[in-house]
Amino acid sequence: MKYGKMMKGIGVAALALTVVSSCIVGGTLAKYTTTATGTGSAVVAKWAPSFKDSAGNAFTDSTVVSLKDTTVDAKKVADGKIAPGTEGSFSVKVGRGDTEVGFNYTITISDVTNMPKNLKFYDETGTTELTATDGVYTLTSPDNKVDADATAEKTITVNWKWPYEATGADPTANDTDDSTDGTNAATMTFKVNITATQVATS
Repeated sequence: MKYGKMMKGIGVAALALTVVSSCIVGGTLAKYTTTATGTGSAVVAKWAPSFKDSAGNAFTDSTVVSLKDTTVDAKKVADGKIAPGTEGSFSVKVGRGDTEVGFNYTITISDVTNMPKNLKFYDETGTTELTATDGVYTLTSPDNKVDADATAEKTITVNWKWPYEATGADPTANDTDDSTDGTNAATMTFKVNITATQVATS
């Protein structure tokens, strides 16, 4: 009988302890909570530089750049052909188009074949010769940057010249090379690449 009462007392105490513990735990975990949800967005700046030839047509993989001297007398050099004593230039136009970032640009002449030995490319002034690095001629305009808010196109000109004779002590020094190029009369080919690169934002 005593043992039974003792066990009953222990049971009641355990139950009371459980209730108290539950109240404490429940009180500890209870709190107010509110969640608000918003949305985020980011608009990507557009990249669409504008490249055109001298006539204002889009400069694409099908654009043909022809070296020819249109001022030379047809009686001296056949129309559309080049020879010692001819010179000229070609131009490309670079614009922002719909681009929304600033960018730098370079113009390169590459994959040149059958170039007459004494023909030279020059910068926009026509005085500084462009030298090839690994077969690539690079023209970096003095102001080769288009800002994100630019409105006008920039026209960049590459000059070329095939001198009639060499300067210096022996003005006929190039004759042999020129004669060989004329005898072969091979068609000179090359690629003109315009590359735009976004400027760093910092």
